[in-house]
Amino acid sequence: MSQLSVILCTWNRAGQLAATLASLAQQQLPPGLALEVLVVDNNSQDETRAVVEGLRAGWTLGQLRYCFEPRQGKQFALNAGIRASSGAVLAFTDDDILFPPDWLAATWRCFAAAPELQLAGGCTRIAWPDGGAPPWYAPGMAAVLGGVDLGTARLQPPPAGYAPAGANMAARRGLFEQVGLFSEIHFRHMDYEFGLRCAAAGVAIAYDPAMEVLAPVAPGMLSKRYFRRWSFKAGFNLQRRAGEAQLLGVPRWLWRQAAQDLLCWPWQALARPAHAAFSTELRLWRAWGSLASSWYARWRPAQFSQWVERYSQKTNNLY
Repeated sequence: MSQLSVILCTWNRAGQLAATLASLAQQQLPPGLALEVLVVDNNSQDETRAVVEGLRAGWTLGQLRYCFEPRQGKQFALNAGIRASSGAVLAFTDDDILFPPDWLAATWRCFAAAPELQLAGGCTRIAWPDGGAPPWYAPGMAAVLGGVDLGTARLQPPPAGYAPAGANMAARRGLFEQVGLFSEIHFRHMDYEFGLRCAAAGVAIAYDPAMEVLAPVAPGMLSKRYFRRWSFKAGFNLQRRAGEAQLLGVPRWLWRQAAQDLLCWPWQALARPAHAAFSTELRLWRAWGSLASSWYARWRPAQFSQWVERYSQKTNNLY
């Protein structure tokens, strides 16, 4: 049985997975720390299994294991990884992440220093390709690319509404026995739903910037279309808050925000900086995702789960 398990879910990214595992292999572990790296193949059709099997013979960072999950959807892969792993602390990451050599050591220290801590997230820095960020990008859009940066100080508790992102989060095994596994109705942002569920249960949560990883930006992500599609799907309303005032099946505050954005957007498009209008546009796309999903759930409830699954799945690994 290991003390620390790394759970890495992947789908049809054999090339990127090889680079991610090569980066992970350079980790400098604390003496005596027992580690396993579990790659969960979420029904890939490429050379994913061959990549993992090819690395196993020369793998020196604890034990490298392969697990296959045939149900398409990251939530299923995450839960399969939790069930198949053995670590007391589980560290989650993605198949397109790169790691400084102290990521796992920092993750282990984070929990060793705070016995009460159950869930933690770290800093995920965006690694831009040559040319840097496009002119229409603003820091407030970082979540679209997986970026997370709450500053240089450890925060326990973190700000209200914070939930660790799946590319760089860790949890004690007992937490999943306490609050349950990842939601299997969420095909996107299941990590966010899990974090909010933990916060509602009074779980001790921290943001630790020492847990730092890099998220390289693929060229296909640097388009306004990608950002629009991501924002639309981020608006899917799968759970309603009790007591929240509704109008036509949608929270009233969303109508107010959308109306304000519609009034501001044309004027912002004529002004500078360029990212101001696009930020507003992305909020409108997210609002449209909330409207569309809420109305679909209301008028076609029997088909709603299939609709969410169809729209949530990626095409060519892009939203």
